[in-house]
Amino acid sequence: MRISLFSVLLILLSSLVTGCGYHTLAQDTQQRFGESATVSIPIFANKTYKPNLENILLNNLIGEFAKRKGLRVVQSGESDYTLSGELLNYVKTAASYTGQDIIKEYTATLTIVATLRKSSNQMVVWKGQLSWSQDLPASSDIAIQQNSEDAAIQVICQRLAQQLYLRINEDF
Repeated sequence: MRISLFSVLLILLSSLVTGCGYHTLAQDTQQRFGESATVSIPIFANKTYKPNLENILLNNLIGEFAKRKGLRVVQSGESDYTLSGELLNYVKTAASYTGQDIIKEYTATLTIVATLRKSSNQMVVWKGQLSWSQDLPASSDIAIQQNSEDAAIQVICQRLAQQLYLRINEDF
């Protein structure tokens, strides 16, 4: 009885000591960048043929940083870090067809490259390329087709903003 009780206590103690090491992303961000670190996000350069993508992405990036703890978005010139980048490519390709060889669905894809620099010395803290795709239905009505594409672009920019935030804040 005494040995089994000792074994159980030993197992409990070892599990408490080793633990899983779980910690939140907010804790990681504060440890990596500091408690009150700030970031400025100038509008990304748009190298695509599609106008206004850079504004949609910027709004989603600001929203993503605003709803999470960690880096706080401020004006350029007064930030600890600067997140800059380019929209490299936007393509909309046919994804599926009907039996009559009419396009049934498109896939829209946006590729960006981003760089996070420390403002004081311009040292690169993180750099990477991200891409996201979204399917959208095809329509013979031009207004419906444009609305579908606009909705897909909104989803793409939202997902890219989320992925960019997570990549910047994960261990690298």
